[in-house]
Amino acid sequence: MSKSGVKRLYAVSATVYDALVKVWNAFFATEAEDELSNFLMENLDETRIILEVGCGTARNLEKIYSLNLKFKKYLGMDFSPRMLRVARRKFLDNPAVEFEEGDITILDSIVERFDIILCTWVLSHIESPSAFVNRAQSLLKQDGKFFLILFTRPRWYLNFWLSPIATYLFSTNAGRRRRGEEIQQCEIKAQLCM
Repeated sequence: MSKSGVKRLYAVSATVYDALVKVWNAFFATEAEDELSNFLMENLDETRIILEVGCGTARNLEKIYSLNLKFKKYLGMDFSPRMLRVARRKFLDNPAVEFEEGDITILDSIVERFDIILCTWVLSHIESPSAFVNRAQSLLKQDGKFFLILFTRPRWYLNFWLSPIATYLFSTNAGRRRRGEEIQQCEIKAQLCM
């Protein structure tokens, strides 16, 4: 999906995103989310500075608080103003939490170094994931840690149901056939890389 398509997707879904993610996690991502919880419990303390790229509505920050974990500072970055609006409402009066709107594939505005970088469910939206990961890891401190959750080739039933739904929901009538072909080409490319 193009950058503008992703931005439209999150603009439309920002207010219901958290509810949708709860359902997604319950059915498809329990193990990955448990791994994230374990990582956070093993690596966070009151001295840690966190960068989350593609923070969305700050669900991972909510997870940190639900686990009663401490940190020194959190910077969440996302390019969707509507997702960030939801995130900011959740953490209004928290001086240790900051959100920044921007393109996470560039990251040039960030000069600070981080103990922890989180990036969950974002790489599939990025045109050049390897370049992004290389750039992001350059923001880590010497002994910093980078935690990624990413999509791999979906189980057949996910692809069977989600690909046509996504094509229908996020394409115009004029571009529907062409975008369906792009999705099919992406699936073929992804299968060749596996």
